[in-house]
Amino acid sequence: MAMTTAAVAAAAQPKEVKLYGAGGSAHAAMARNALELKGVRYEYVEEDLARKSETLLLRLNPAHAGKVPVLVVVDDDGGGGGCPLAESLVILEYVDEVWPQAPRLLPPPSSPRARAAARFWARFFHGEVSPLSRAAAVLAPTPEERAEAVREMKARMAVMEAGFERDFPSSVVGGPFVHGATPGLLDVILGSCAAGTRAISAMAGEEVVEPDALPHVHASMAAFDERVAGFGTSVPHELLLARLLEREERRRAAASASA
Repeated sequence: MAMTTAAVAAAAQPKEVKLYGAGGSAHAAMARNALELKGVRYEYVEEDLARKSETLLLRLNPAHAGKVPVLVVVDDDGGGGGCPLAESLVILEYVDEVWPQAPRLLPPPSSPRARAAARFWARFFHGEVSPLSRAAAVLAPTPEERAEAVREMKARMAVMEAGFERDFPSSVVGGPFVHGATPGLLDVILGSCAAGTRAISAMAGEEVVEPDALPHVHASMAAFDERVAGFGTSVPHELLLARLLEREERRRAAASASA
C-alpha cells in the first residue's frame, strides 16, 4: 500500500534532534526559533557557559572553544551519525534544507539574486550590526565613546535598511516581514536579536531601532516578536540589561583595582 504524503514526511524525519544553547544567547535563540517555526520536534539543552569545561560543548564545538548553538541530528538510518553543526547561520540554512516545509527561510533557488542578498545581509548583520558584536563598544569607558558606538550602530543599521528596501522592497514582498507575509532568514536573525537591541537602547539612553528611521527593521522585529510569543525562546531584555550592567560594574571594579 502506498504511503501518504504525511507518512513519507514523518519517515524522513531524523529520530533525534538536540540543540545546545545558553540563556540570553541570541545565536541560540535563532536556531531555536527556526526549529519552532518549522514545527520540528527537538530537545533543547541549556548549557552553563561559565562551566563549559565540564560539559560536552568543548567536544561538540572545539573550533569555537565550546560556543553555542550546536545542533546534533541523528537520522533514522544512522546516516547523520549525530555529527554536530555549529554557527547559527550554518544551522539556519541546514534547518531550511532538511525541513523544507513552510515557512521557507531562504528565497527559492529560482530567485538567486534574492537568495544571495539574504545571505549577504545576514552576514552583514552578524558581523557589523548585531547586539552581540556591538555590546562591548556600547560598554566603552566614557559617555562620548558610548555615544559614538551607538551612532555607528545606527548608521550601519541605516545601510542595512536601505539594502532591504532595494533587495526586498515592501511594495513587492507585501508583508510585515523583510521576506513578506511569513518570516524568513533575515527576520529570524533580526527578531532573535530584538531583546539585545532593546537592552543596548536602555544602556545608551536612546532608541537604536526607531520606526521612522528604520521601518523595515522595526516592522520585522515587532512582527517576529508577535509570531514567536508562545515559543518560550525569548529572553526578557531586562535580564540582558542586568547582565550588561553587571559586566560594566565588573569593568569599573577592575579599573579601580588597577589604578
